[in-house]
Amino acid sequence: MSFEERIMKLMSEMHNDLIVVSEEKRPTFEIKYEVFEDQIEELRTVDTATFDKEWHQIYGAFTLVIGGHEFISYPTSNMPLTVKHTFSELILTHLDLLVDGCNSLSMHKYIALKYVENSWTWLEIEVENEILILSEKNGEIPYRYLIHMDKRLLENVPYGSFANIRIPKSDFVNEVRAKIIEFIKEIEAINGEIIKSVYFSKLLAFIRTKEA
Repeated sequence: MSFEERIMKLMSEMHNDLIVVSEEKRPTFEIKYEVFEDQIEELRTVDTATFDKEWHQIYGAFTLVIGGHEFISYPTSNMPLTVKHTFSELILTHLDLLVDGCNSLSMHKYIALKYVENSWTWLEIEVENEILILSEKNGEIPYRYLIHMDKRLLENVPYGSFANIRIPKSDFVNEVRAKIIEFIKEIEAINGEIIKSVYFSKLLAFIRTKEA
């Protein structure tokens, strides 16, 4: 089965697995990203070895929308490209971190993911059976990694723009998987050599678990 066929198969399976949402409005979880136009043009001619050696990353806008709140500031669609660049994020790093979070949900009741661009913003995830409780915490702690499972570290840290947003665990995992598939298809359309990079291996392994 070709890579494109595997992606289409995964998308079909995810569509069939989606939870039917009731008429009652509930908080949503959404991943938004945009690879900037000038970055796309540069990526068209990059081979796998060059990407591994010199790039390591895809840059663009990125955010999580949780209960209507943006976890990371995100540009509007009508902003000039020069202004959008001020919102530039490490898209691959953000997606890798979300994969780490998803893979930890079955083993831990508490996970905190750090925003990669500063030392004080955290996405706190509490697991309550099949429900996730999401909060933003803002405070520096003596911890140098991007993910931790010790609730005590952020116990006394103040909340940010949202707190205690409850969503189904399946909504979180399905959205992460769907956006990774979308992202990989977009990069493949730009330059298929790039997704052969070692820096895409974690994302590819994550979406392929659906086939197992």
